Amino acid sequence: MLNIAVKAARRSGTVLNRFSLDLERVNISRQSIRGYADEAYRVAEESAIDVISRAYPDHIISMDGNFVDLNAHKGFLWIVCPIDGLVNFAYGFPFYAVSIVLIQNGRVLQSVVYDPVRNELFTSRRGSGSFLNNRRIRVSGHIVFSDALIGDGFDYINNNDFLCKKSTIGCLSTRKIGSVTLGLAYVACGRLDGFYGNGIDRNHLAAGSILVSEAGGLITDFYGDQRWLESKEIIAATPKIFTTFKSNVNKFLVV
Repeated sequence: MLNIAVKAARRSGTVLNRFSLDLERVNISRQSIRGYADEAYRVAEESAIDVISRAYPDHIISMDGNFVDLNAHKGFLWIVCPIDGLVNFAYGFPFYAVSIVLIQNGRVLQSVVYDPVRNELFTSRRGSGSFLNNRRIRVSGHIVFSDALIGDGFDYINNNDFLCKKSTIGCLSTRKIGSVTLGLAYVACGRLDGFYGNGIDRNHLAAGSILVSEAGGLITDFYGDQRWLESKEIIAATPKIFTTFKSNVNKFLVV
C-alpha cells in the first residue's frame, strides 16, 4: 500500500511540474492565475485517485479530508491532497507538496508527502519510522528553545491578534512557508525544531503528524491533549524543547 501511495504521489507531482513549467512560459494574468492553479489541483488529484482506485477499487478515497469522526470509520480510507500550498504554487513560490494518507479503522496507518520541486519523498508507516528518499530521518537534537527555528502555520486571516503576539514565544525565529505538510515534514527531518498553528485542514495534519511522531517528535494541541485533529490546532517539536514551546504558546497566545 505504501508503494501505491508513493506511485500516486509521484504521478501527481509530475502533473504539477508540467503545470508549473507552463505557468512560467505563459503570461497568465493575476485574475486568472487562481483558476489555472485550481485546474492543476483537479488534474493532479485525478491522477492520484486513478492510481489508488485501480489498485484498491473497494477502498474509500476522500479528497477534502473533512471527516467528522475518524474513529467511526471502518476499513481503509485514503485522504488525497494534490497541492498543500496552493497559493505558493499559483505564484511560483517553490514550497508546496502532494500528500496521501491511508487510515485504517480510524488510525493513521501511513503517509506520503512529496515535494515535486526538490524531488523529496517523505514516507512513514506506523511503527516503522519516517524516511526521506529512503533514508531514515529523526527530529533535531536541539535542547534550547531560544535557539529553535519554528515553523508557523497560523491562520492570520481569522486571527489578526496573533500577528503582534507571535514574536513573544521566545524562539530564535519563525518561518511561514505556506505548506503545513512540508512544515511538519521539515520537523521530522530536523530542518525545523518545531511547528505550530491553528485553523489547519485535517488532511494536512493527518499527513504530517505521523511523519513527526515516527521520527521521534511530540505532537499535541495547545493544551497538551491529543485532540489536534478535532481542534485543528497543533504543536509539534523535538522532545527537548517541547515543554517550553507549549508553555510559551499557552502563556502568550492562548486566550
